[in-house]
Amino acid sequence: MKLEKLLPLGFFIVASITSAHAAWEKVRMPEVNERIIEMEFANPDLGYALAAEEYSPYNFLVYRNGAWTLERLPGMFLGYAEDISLLNSGYGWVVGIHGGMDWALYTARSYGGGRWEKTSNPYQTGNYPGDYAALSVAAVEDVWILNRDVNGFLHYKDGVWEELRDVLPAELGVAREVCFVNENDGWVSGSGGFAHYVNGEWKYVPGRYAHRLDFTAPDDGWAACSGTRQVLRYNGSSWSVSLSVSGWSPYWVSFFNRSNGWAVYGNAKDPMRLFKFESGTWREVKPPDKDGVGTPCSVSSTEGWFTSIENGKYIAWHWYTEPNVEPTSLGKIKTIFK
Repeated sequence: MKLEKLLPLGFFIVASITSAHAAWEKVRMPEVNERIIEMEFANPDLGYALAAEEYSPYNFLVYRNGAWTLERLPGMFLGYAEDISLLNSGYGWVVGIHGGMDWALYTARSYGGGRWEKTSNPYQTGNYPGDYAALSVAAVEDVWILNRDVNGFLHYKDGVWEELRDVLPAELGVAREVCFVNENDGWVSGSGGFAHYVNGEWKYVPGRYAHRLDFTAPDDGWAACSGTRQVLRYNGSSWSVSLSVSGWSPYWVSFFNRSNGWAVYGNAKDPMRLFKFESGTWREVKPPDKDGVGTPCSVSSTEGWFTSIENGKYIAWHWYTEPNVEPTSLGKIKTIFK
């Protein structure tokens, strides 16, 4: 009997010695007048948080060289950034609104390093038609801006803009989110399921209404479905439930690769709950803040960024893991069993 009890204890202790140590780091962010609506990292050294500041637009909180700074989009007078999409190289696009007497669609591009340039588009002057709010960079010089009102996109390819109307399947319903894996593979979620883009053609895929999409590869996708309170996973052929929390809804998902990612759950009255996916298993992680955290961004297999509010101001939390130092001699382990 003693041996049967000691063996599980021994395995637990050895596992705890060799496992990684996780820690939270609070990082101050410059103050903004309104809310942060999006966080996106190209890589562990370059990231952005979009500030929705319509009347005092600074637009960007930029993370580089180990610190956050507050910067404004070039040429912006009135308006704010709505969505951002980046490649690992730092190449990326942002879309938003530019106000005044007429609303215009604002687009800007970065080649990395945090420097942005304004780009012209067909609706940069005058009242622009439709609801442009989501975009995805498929590749360098290949950008898709979703227009929910016309069931299509503004597509930018190698310097040429094209308006694509009624290209999404009618069964999709109201389009919500767009996420491209590469130039030939992309997804749109809608009220009636999904639309899958493969080699120039959109096809309808039945499913649930997902308000967040994240893909790490053509055969590895994730969707947050608040209506059904589920996180779904795509395996290359079908969608299935990966995580469901009774009484709670997933607000965000963010994945670095098929083995590392995060999900934030909320219920509109309690602090957010945080779940980490690692090597095929979900586990709940205690947030560093009593009010929970939001807007997750997984930047590597060992790092992630999150936002929270402290005294009415946004702050960032950095999660990281460090391998514990394994003992060089078994003598230290043997003493545990004495």
